[in-house]
Amino acid sequence: MLLNENGTSFGVMNVKKMTRVERKKRRKKILFRIFLLIILVIIATIFAFNSKYFNIDYIIVEGNDKLDYDYIVNTSLIDEGENIFRVKTSDAEKLLNKLSYIKNVSVKRKLPNTIYISVDERNLAYQFRILSTYVLLDEEGYLLELSNEQIDDIPMFVGFELTDIKVGESIFSNDKNTILYDFFLNDEVYNTIMKMSLITYNENDNNINIELNNGIGVAFGPLDNVKYKIRLLDKILLDIEKKQIKCKMIIMNKGDNPILVTDD
Repeated sequence: MLLNENGTSFGVMNVKKMTRVERKKRRKKILFRIFLLIILVIIATIFAFNSKYFNIDYIIVEGNDKLDYDYIVNTSLIDEGENIFRVKTSDAEKLLNKLSYIKNVSVKRKLPNTIYISVDERNLAYQFRILSTYVLLDEEGYLLELSNEQIDDIPMFVGFELTDIKVGESIFSNDKNTILYDFFLNDEVYNTIMKMSLITYNENDNNINIELNNGIGVAFGPLDNVKYKIRLLDKILLDIEKKQIKCKMIIMNKGDNPILVTDD
């Protein structure tokens, strides 16, 4: 018997020590349960991989605009009727990411029978005319496709040389194309460039001439301080619109101050 600080007694719990035989029986029980769990997992896996209950009935594609449903599904190599657990979603994503119009893609299973393909497409923003070919690019400079036809309502670049690029690659992967960098990857100038219908570069005198969607011509000048000049051009256009000036030409290559040529 033990006494506490107040002199009162308290009992001591007897902890029964397991014998060697009992420990052995306990280990056998644990091993049996683990074995049983493994068997159940194997049975469940065999069932899942062979049951028609998990065959794909629906393939849902979300976020596509330029690329049609069938093209995306065929590229993924996922088939309706295929067992959903036999589909390697990572392989499907790799195949789809090779498409030039796809920026990001996610392929997910939804049990028991549905595959979701979610795509984030690149948007057609610019076109370059090189001889009789039109090179179509997104706003980040990725080459989306080559076309024999001009696309309406997007800026056209003429006189610029694009070298050593392939469909799906960025034009800025080659240092020779960095002359164009300030026209891309810049939210500050993007909206202004969208007001342009034609951007013509004359390599001999390093000058750019621009035609705007509203018919105004712009003598933009050489390829220096491009972002600054585009922001300045945007302010001029806003002022022209606000004051309703009948302008037919903006000259930005004759001194520090732009000159407006009006119909008056």
